[in-house]
Amino acid sequence: MPGSPDPVLGSDALTLAVACVVGALVATAPYGFRESLPRPVAFGIGGGAVYAVLCLAAWAGARLVTDAFVAGMAADPATLLGWTLAGAVVLGAQAAIPYYLYARWRLVVPLAALFVVTVLILPPFLGVRGESDPIGLYVLVFGPMFAILTALVGLAEFGVRRVLLAG
Repeated sequence: MPGSPDPVLGSDALTLAVACVVGALVATAPYGFRESLPRPVAFGIGGGAVYAVLCLAAWAGARLVTDAFVAGMAADPATLLGWTLAGAVVLGAQAAIPYYLYARWRLVVPLAALFVVTVLILPPFLGVRGESDPIGLYVLVFGPMFAILTALVGLAEFGVRRVLLAG
């Protein structure tokens, strides 16, 4: 269909399967550090940075392999750098929030939200030649919305735990 992105991995099913595996790995990564978690802020920032690099590598790698960068981005390195840095900040925040909440209060619902968000964003990042570039949409619309929703489900879990433990 014209305007639909082409999956770099060959099929939509394979792309979704990869997104699910990566989502499961990033959502369960904190459990590998259960016994020796660093300070919550350091864990959140470090985990967010790794997540941002992972997602940006998927986005940029798909475009580099297929030579499919949006013309405006490829023509102006400053534009490409700006969108990449903005993507790093928003993607980093997307993972930093659940990683911090897990390290600080052992909240798990934000990690489930991170799984869902990863499964939602990786397929567009691994698709090329669509009508628009997904990094711009993610930075401007979906990323901030997903980060806020992740924080809200963390707040809800924190509240439920407080009420249940108090009562």
